[in-house]
Amino acid sequence: MTTERFVSAVIVAAGSGTRMGSIAKPLIKIGGMTLLERVVGTFDKCKLVDEIIVVEREAGQFDSLVKAEKPLKFVLGGKTRADSVKCGVNAATDANYVCIHDCARPFITIEETEKLITLAFEHGASCACTKVKDTVKYRSDEEKCFYTPNRDNLIAVQTPQVFKKSIWLVSDALARKNGIVFTDDTSAAEHAGFMVFYEECSEENIKLTDANDIKIAKAIYFLKEHGDL
Repeated sequence: MTTERFVSAVIVAAGSGTRMGSIAKPLIKIGGMTLLERVVGTFDKCKLVDEIIVVEREAGQFDSLVKAEKPLKFVLGGKTRADSVKCGVNAATDANYVCIHDCARPFITIEETEKLITLAFEHGASCACTKVKDTVKYRSDEEKCFYTPNRDNLIAVQTPQVFKKSIWLVSDALARKNGIVFTDDTSAAEHAGFMVFYEECSEENIKLTDANDIKIAKAIYFLKEHGDL
């Protein structure tokens, strides 16, 4: 790996877990391993990742939970997801590229991660996604549906999201200057005028948001282990 392509994986694990009943999602176990252990393990095996940075809610929260062959840092997050990502990126002092991933997505694969990182090397920014299967309606605050976008043009955005670090820094600075809080980093990059390349990844790359998602994750794990996925 050349110094021009030093990649820091920033794993966001600093959420409050409100919709999960205030359970720390990184500590949820699937198949005997916590989500954080699974995610760190994937990035540790990814040849294009040079270091791993875990953003935690409380100092020392996960330090003894995971180990890695690659350099591993733990940093304290902020009040919002955007603030936590910023804390992680700021800790990536050697990075030319940052690969941002939600700890709550435990099934991202090494192959998908390497594909996204390679796309970012080529184009500056990339993001995992899936196609939208349902018909989506745009509804007003008064619950009046007045727009149905073409489903063929819709994607659901996931993580990892990979950026040349300079692109991420400019995008974040502009969003903060304009007082805009985006729910993900691709929105900030596109707001700043950068193009993001989207790569379709497996539908197994789900995000665990509430208790029902844990059941789905356990089913995915069971089927993967028994060769049905």
